[in-house]
Amino acid sequence: MSDSSSLLSYLPQAPGLLPKFLLFVSVVSVANSLQCYATLKFTKRVYSGKPFEVNGLSSRTFGTWTLLAALVRFYAAYNINNGPVYDICIGTFALAGWHFGTEWLYFGTAFIGEGLTGPLIAATTGLTWMLTQRDNYLALP
Repeated sequence: MSDSSSLLSYLPQAPGLLPKFLLFVSVVSVANSLQCYATLKFTKRVYSGKPFEVNGLSSRTFGTWTLLAALVRFYAAYNINNGPVYDICIGTFALAGWHFGTEWLYFGTAFIGEGLTGPLIAATTGLTWMLTQRDNYLALP
């Protein structure tokens, strides 16, 4: 078995790209969580509408929330045919979309730009993809 084959064996084995997307988003989220603990710089980019409201506590809280979402998405990537896990994972994307959407459109703490675009794309892509593919993945053995 070659090195690349053995590395591929660690990827979710369910068919389709959704499980791989969930794994990718999880890994990116873990990195984002770590930076939330290390610096305020990137969290202030997300909340660029009112960066003065970002402080150490809010950044670490955001990092913890993001880490929890990453854990759920990671578990869902490898258990994509488990209904309750699938539904909780959908909830992480719905909650993220709600959070980022209200911070942008209601609270005015975020603006469309380099900090908010990625999280909004990930939330809407994940939510839409999971909702439209639910029956397919839950029909798997």
